Amino acid sequence: MSNDTTDRLNALRHSTTHVMAQAVQDLFPGTKITIGPPIEDGFYYDFDCPHPFTPEDLPKIEARMKEIALENHPFVMSTHTADEAKSYWASKGEKYKVELIEDLGIPP
Repeated sequence: MSNDTTDRLNALRHSTTHVMAQAVQDLFPGTKITIGPPIEDGFYYDFDCPHPFTPEDLPKIEARMKEIALENHPFVMSTHTADEAKSYWASKGEKYKVELIEDLGIPP
């Protein structure tokens, strides 16, 4: 696979993690997101959810993801300083994202 194709596939998978995170948070309020990178065979996201996921939840999550995709939200890549990113995620109550940024040791 060419680098351009790989980059596009990784971008699609990365964007899909965002859609999945929104779907899970819509369906299961109180869920916190952790890390969700694209991987070789797709993507994943770790969640801290008060609701233990069951196999029956998967079709609901997929259906909500399809609804979100049909809303045609723009995907815009942006770059921020570590302090800006920490402030953003802290304002959303996403403590794991703040911890990840701090663990990366990125200068403010």
